[in-house]
Amino acid sequence: MKSFNQLNRNDSLRIIEWGIIIATPFIPLLFTFPYRINLFLAWEGAYRISMGEIPYRDFGTPVGYVFWLLPALFFKILGPYVITLLKVQVFINIISNYLFTRIFKQLKLDVGARIVALVIFVLSYTLFNFWPWYNHLVFVLEMASLLFALKVVTAEENKKLILYSFLAAAFAGLSFMTKQDTGGFALLFSGLIILFASIKKRQYLSVLVFAGSYVVCMVLLIVPFLSYNFEYWFNYGQSPHFSRLTLFDLFDEFLGASKWIKFYLLLLVAILVYKINKNWSAIFDIQIVLPLFVGLFILLQASVIQVTSYTPLDGNIYYHSIIAGVILLQFDNKIVFHKIWSLFLVVCLVGLWWSNVFWVRNIRPKVKSYFQTTEKDVVSKNTYVLENDTSKMKRSNWVVPDLESFKGVKIPEETATGIYKILEISNRMELKNELKVLNMSELTQLAFEMPYQTEKGTHHPLWYHQGVAFFDREVKYFCEKIEREEYNLILFQDIPDLNNFYSYEVKECIVKNYKFKFKFLAPRIPEESYIEVYQLKTE
Repeated sequence: MKSFNQLNRNDSLRIIEWGIIIATPFIPLLFTFPYRINLFLAWEGAYRISMGEIPYRDFGTPVGYVFWLLPALFFKILGPYVITLLKVQVFINIISNYLFTRIFKQLKLDVGARIVALVIFVLSYTLFNFWPWYNHLVFVLEMASLLFALKVVTAEENKKLILYSFLAAAFAGLSFMTKQDTGGFALLFSGLIILFASIKKRQYLSVLVFAGSYVVCMVLLIVPFLSYNFEYWFNYGQSPHFSRLTLFDLFDEFLGASKWIKFYLLLLVAILVYKINKNWSAIFDIQIVLPLFVGLFILLQASVIQVTSYTPLDGNIYYHSIIAGVILLQFDNKIVFHKIWSLFLVVCLVGLWWSNVFWVRNIRPKVKSYFQTTEKDVVSKNTYVLENDTSKMKRSNWVVPDLESFKGVKIPEETATGIYKILEISNRMELKNELKVLNMSELTQLAFEMPYQTEKGTHHPLWYHQGVAFFDREVKYFCEKIEREEYNLILFQDIPDLNNFYSYEVKECIVKNYKFKFKFLAPRIPEESYIEVYQLKTE
C-alpha cells in the first residue's frame, strides 16, 4: 500500500497535469490576434458545410474534408466568425494535450516526467497552434490512433482487442481523410504496432480487425462521394495533381538541415545499442523496444512531413516532445519529482529551452530600443546589415474592424477600409438584385458580410490555389464565365512573392472583360499583397 506522502505527491502531480491539459489551450483567448495566412480556407470550408453544402458535391478539395467538420459544428453553435476558429482550436488542443499524456501513461512514464514532456509539447506545439489547420488536426487524429494501438499491446480480453483495434483503424482513416501524408503514416504507425503485438502474443485477431475496420472506414468516408468527381479532386498523385515527395528533396532536407532530427536519431540508436550490450534479450522486451520504435518512427515521419507539408515551416515540431518523453522513459522512472519545487525548476529550464519563441515574437520588439543603439555610424551585430525589407507590415496599423465575422481579430486598417468600400458597392447592387460575386481572394468572410451566394458544383474548387486546387480545367471554366459577364463584382488577389498562387491567366480574362475600380492591402504577414476590385464595364 502506498504511503500517505506518496499518495499526496501523485494526487498533486495529477492535478498539475490536468491543469496544464485543460488550462493552457485557453491562453490564446486572452489576446487579440492578427488575421493569419490561410485562415480564409479554414473559414470557408467550415462556413460552406455549416450552410448545408456537401464536400465534392458542392465544392472540390484536394485534401480530405474531415478537417472542416468540427469547425462547421462550432459555426452552427457559435456563429460563422473568425474568432470561432480560435475557440475550435481550444477544444482541439485540450484533446491534443490529453492524448499526448495518455500515450505516455500507456508507455508507463511516471506522472512527474510526463508533466515535463507535456510542458515541452505545450510550449513547442499546442500553445502556438491556436488557429485550426489540417496539418495540426491530422496529427491529433494520428495520436488517437496511436493511443488505441498501444492499448492493443496490453489488452488481454478479446472484446478489448476488437474495440481498440477498431478505434485505432477508425482514427487512422479519419486522419487520412484530413491530410494524406500524415494520415498515411498514421495507418503505418498503428498497423505496425498492432502487428508487433500480434506476433508477440501469437494471435492475429487484432490485425484482422484493424485491417478490416480500416477498409470499412475508408469505404464509408469515400464511396458516397465517388459520383461527385472525388477521383479528380482528391490528390493521390494523379494528373493534374502531382506528388510533393521526391527523393532528392527528402535527402536534401535531411542531409542539408534537420540537425535536431539527426541528433535525436543518434541518441536513440545509442540508447538501443546500450540496452542490447547490457542485455542482448532487450530486443525481445516490448517495454524497451516499443518506446524506442515510437521515437524512431516519429523521426522518420518528421523527416518526410517537413518536405510534403512544408508550410508552416515548423509543422512537424511535435517530434521534440515525443522524443523527450521517449528519452525520459529510458531512465526506468528513476526521474521522480518527490517535491513540487524540483518539478517547477525543471519546467522553468524547459521554458528556457523554448524561450526563443516568446522572446523573438513578444518581448524583444518591445525592449530592443532600450538596449541597442540605432546610430548608423556604429557598426555592430545589429547594424552591420542594412534593413531594406519594406514588405513587412507594422502590426500597430492593424485594427479590429466593425464587421461581425471579424470581431476580436485584427486586420490592416487599409484592408478594413477596402472591405467597407466593397460593402458599399454590394449594397447598391443588392437593391437591383444583381449581386453575383467571384471572390478570388483571402477575404472569404465577405460571403457572410455582403452576403452573396457561394458558387456550388462538382466542378467548383473550394479555393483557387494554382496547381493545388486550380488547374487548366478551372482556368478555362472561369474564363468562359468571365467572358460571358456572369459576375457583377470580381475580387482578385495578387501575391507577387508567391509562385502563381492565384491564376494570372484568369486575371488576364478579368482585365479584358471588366473595369478596374480600386485595390487595397490584403491581410498578409509579411508578404506584400493587394486585392483588386473589378466591375462590369457597363456599370
